[in-house]
Amino acid sequence: MNHKKSEQGQALIVIALAIVVLFGFAGLTIDGSRAFSDRRNAQNAADTAAMAAALARTRGTDYTAAATSRTTSNGYNNNGTTNIVAVTAVDSPSGACPATGKDITVAVTSYVPTTLARVFGWTQFTNIVSATGRACDVSGGAGGPAFPGQSVYTTKSGTCNSGANPALYNSGGDLQIWGGDVGSSSTDASCIKFNAGQTQLKLAETDHSVCSDLLSAATSGVSKGNISGQDGCGNLKMGQSFPSVPADLGITCSGNATKSGSTLSPGNYYKANFGNLDFPGGATSLNPGTYCVMDGNVNVTGSLSGSGVTLYVKQGSATFTNASTVNLTGPTSGAYKGLTVYLPPSNSNPVVFSGQSNMVFNGTFMAQSSACSFANTGVQLQKVAVQFVCSTWGMLGGQAEITYDPTVIYSPQSQVQATITMLK
Repeated sequence: MNHKKSEQGQALIVIALAIVVLFGFAGLTIDGSRAFSDRRNAQNAADTAAMAAALARTRGTDYTAAATSRTTSNGYNNNGTTNIVAVTAVDSPSGACPATGKDITVAVTSYVPTTLARVFGWTQFTNIVSATGRACDVSGGAGGPAFPGQSVYTTKSGTCNSGANPALYNSGGDLQIWGGDVGSSSTDASCIKFNAGQTQLKLAETDHSVCSDLLSAATSGVSKGNISGQDGCGNLKMGQSFPSVPADLGITCSGNATKSGSTLSPGNYYKANFGNLDFPGGATSLNPGTYCVMDGNVNVTGSLSGSGVTLYVKQGSATFTNASTVNLTGPTSGAYKGLTVYLPPSNSNPVVFSGQSNMVFNGTFMAQSSACSFANTGVQLQKVAVQFVCSTWGMLGGQAEITYDPTVIYSPQSQVQATITMLK
C-alpha cells in the first residue's frame, strides 16, 4: 500500500521548522555580530573617555565633562534610551600615587536592537563596559639643601689678582663656624685670604662627627692663612667641586605689600606706596610671606623682625646698619623653604652689614652675583643658623657666629609632575 500523501505533509513540517532554525541562526549571526561590534566600540569609547578624564583632572578642569564629551564624540551620548554613560571617581589607594590622586571610572551601557533574533524573543542585546584612569596629582616635598654642608660659599670663578680682590677673606673680624664649610669655587688659589682677624672652624654642636673645613676648587697654592681648627676641624681641602648656582628662581608676588601701623604684609613693595622710603618703609615687623622689593633697596636701620619671611630684592642692595635688633627667619616649608634674602643673578648690588648692629638670622642669604661683607667692628651676628651664598664674602671687622643647620637653610622643593595611568 502507498502512503505518499502522508509523507509529503511531514516534509512540509520539517522544512518549516528548518526555516525557523535557519532564520534563528542567521539572526544570531547578524545581530550577534552587531552586538560584538558595538561592544568593541563602547569599550574604545570608555577607554578614551577615562584617559581624557584623567588628563582633565591633572589640568584642574572638569573631568566629568571631559569624559562625557569624549563618549559623545564616539557615538555614546548618554541619552538614556540607546545608551547610558556614568562617570565616577574615588581617591586613589594609599601608596598608589606619590601624593594624592583620583581613580576615574567611565561605564558605558549600550542597548543594541535585534532584527532576525527576534524570532527567539530577543528584542535587544545589552553591552556593559568600563575603563578606569588614574590621575596622580602634582606632588612636592622638601628636597635637600641647595648647597649642602656650606655655611659660606663664594661663587666667584675668575682670578683674584694675587689676592688683591679675594673671594673669601677675613681682614679683621672675629669669625666662628660650627659644622659648616667655607669655600671658594675659584681655581685661583689667591681667592682665599685669611690674613687678619680670628677665624675658628669647629665641630657641629649637634652632630659631633661633622667638621667645619676650608674648601677650594684650586688644586694647589691655597693658604689657610690665619685659620685655626678645633677638634680636628679647620682642614684645607683643595680640588673640590661645588654645586652649580641656580638660574633665576623666578620669584613673583601677588598684589602689593601693605602696612598697618608698624607691621608690613607681603606683596610687591614699591617705594612710591610708602612715602618713597626704601624697604621696609618704617615697619618694624613683617608678617609671614614673600616680599618682592621691586625698586629701591632693602635698608634696615632700626628694629625689624619677621618669621617665615623671604625678601626678594629685584635690583637694589641689601644693607643692615645701625639696627638695634634684627631677627629674620626664612619659611619652614614651600618652594622657598629656608630662603631668607634673595638677590637674583641679574642683581650684583652688595649685601652689607655695618654699624652698631645685633642681628639674628635663620636661613640662607642667596646673592650669587653680589659682594657680601661685614663692614666694621660694631656688627654682631649672633650665634645663628645662617648660610651665605655670595659672589664674594668677607669680614673687615665685626663678629659672626654661624652654626650649620641643614633643616633651616634653603632647600628647594622637589616636585613630581602629575601622571595618568590606565588601570583597566
